[in-house]
Amino acid sequence: MIKMKISLCSVYTTAQSDCINSHLTIVDDDDVSSTSSEESQITITPNERTPLLLGRSVSASASAHDSSSPSFSSAMYTKECLNWRIIGLLVMFTTGLGVASYLLWLERPKNPDNDYQLSLTQHDLWSLCPLQGQALLEAGKVVNVYITHTGSVECTENCAQLLHTLQHQHLGELPYNFLMAGDCEAYEARGWRYASNYGTLPQSSSLVLAFVGNFTQQLPSSCQLEMAEALLWESQRRRKLQPRYQLYALRNVSRSEFDADALQRKLRQWPLYAGLEQVK
Repeated sequence: MIKMKISLCSVYTTAQSDCINSHLTIVDDDDVSSTSSEESQITITPNERTPLLLGRSVSASASAHDSSSPSFSSAMYTKECLNWRIIGLLVMFTTGLGVASYLLWLERPKNPDNDYQLSLTQHDLWSLCPLQGQALLEAGKVVNVYITHTGSVECTENCAQLLHTLQHQHLGELPYNFLMAGDCEAYEARGWRYASNYGTLPQSSSLVLAFVGNFTQQLPSSCQLEMAEALLWESQRRRKLQPRYQLYALRNVSRSEFDADALQRKLRQWPLYAGLEQVK
């Protein structure tokens, strides 16, 4: 067996040189018969004196670290996106809740500027006509208010007796929900439970109020007007009338083309006035 020792030198870039020692082992052909064939081996171990190999090892380690960086960055990106999505959903939920609260606030019954007083005589205390079997109002869906007059004589006392006369002429209960008489009293006719049964109006979603008397050329008394306004506030308080209702003046053209004209001009000044409705 022949042994050779080779000394390899590498030059540092810093002008300092070191040597890399390695051993080369050569197997003679004569020994093939006695031993197995072996390959020539060169073993080089990187150490502090082999900077090129050491740099290569460091580069390999850095490459392995870099190969794992995309996965780490992807995980961080996914987590960040998830956080922003959660924040977005919370903002949307909070905004929706705020809008819903605002809409409910708009739909609330608003209190009048001044405290109102309502003097209401219930149906069973004055009326002689039963209401069983009459069409009902749709609870919570009343969105229209029609105001008119009875076109009759007025009263300042014994108004219940006058209303009995009007019932007799009508052959039944009067086609109004409430009446405001000259004695500063409101009288419940069909009330908040039963439909008005007045002409071609949308009865199940409407309240019909009538001033007792003829108000084509003159206005109702101030206490009658106050009773009408108080009825509207009380209807909202009891949730029998929607806050954003529409108010109409009602004219019976079978009496006159100017029927309830003075009353209609007054109602134009009221909030939520929507126009004039004519019936026969």
